[in-house]
Amino acid sequence: MGLAAVKKKIIFSYLEKANHFDLWRECLKGSFKIKVFNKLEKFFEAILFNPPDLIFYHYKKSPQGLEVLIKDIKVYFNLVRLPLVVILDEFDLSIKKYLHAVDDIILTTAKPEEVLLRAELCLMRIERISDNNPLTGLPGNVSIEKTLQQILLSDTPFGVAYADLDNFKAYNDLYGFTKGDELIKNVARILTTTVNAYTKEGFVGHVGGDDFVYIVPLELVENISQEVIKKFSLILPTFLTKEDLERGYFITKDRLGKVTKVPLPSISIAIVPVTKGKFKHLGEIVERAAQVKKVVKAMTGSAYFLDRRS
Repeated sequence: MGLAAVKKKIIFSYLEKANHFDLWRECLKGSFKIKVFNKLEKFFEAILFNPPDLIFYHYKKSPQGLEVLIKDIKVYFNLVRLPLVVILDEFDLSIKKYLHAVDDIILTTAKPEEVLLRAELCLMRIERISDNNPLTGLPGNVSIEKTLQQILLSDTPFGVAYADLDNFKAYNDLYGFTKGDELIKNVARILTTTVNAYTKEGFVGHVGGDDFVYIVPLELVENISQEVIKKFSLILPTFLTKEDLERGYFITKDRLGKVTKVPLPSISIAIVPVTKGKFKHLGEIVERAAQVKKVVKAMTGSAYFLDRRS
């Protein structure tokens, strides 16, 4: 994708006419598309029918309007993720009752450069919160795709490792969702701490459920994967009963009610090397990973497999 395909984020602003606001707009328009509203009704109507990416609201212009914006529009029409920046002429304690729905507060004395920076940070914060997995706090699919796009164009070879737990459903059914969630969170900690210990150029994401991905320089990916497996093997006993651990498998029933033996949880890691020009788009990486995953899933216990095809 070229730079021409990148659309500017849109800011709706409800501000009084003032020289300092003109300076703000001049600074912001290089990065954002600004639409200014003078009438509150038109402002609300535009938000409802064509929501922007960010709202600037001057509290002094209509204190009552802020309550309508928060209660009757953001909450009632499920626009709670629409970031709201409140502009104050001076610190005002009456704003405290709205803090649950406000993403930032800027004083009118702020310099244009500060306003631009805080607008960008506000959007990044909302994007991060929206994308992050609620259980582990790790970046989700939006961030994963962005990172994959970056390494597709990178001159540095990377290893993309897809990790997931084997027999996790059986564990969840027998031990309960609370225990299952704790196991997932511990896998996330293992991946994060291990990747961070080896490199500052790494990325760890949570696809969902028991599926994760980590992306690291190619020369480190096997050492990191070996360390992940070692750490997982060390923590696993703390999540199992003494009986299951000594037996070495679960005893459960299949869908037909037949008693079956299921292996204990293990971790499988499918690794796809990515070098510049090897893949044309993300779908090719995902397709190759699915092929590698079939191989590693056929292996016994925790294991990784590195795809060595060109």
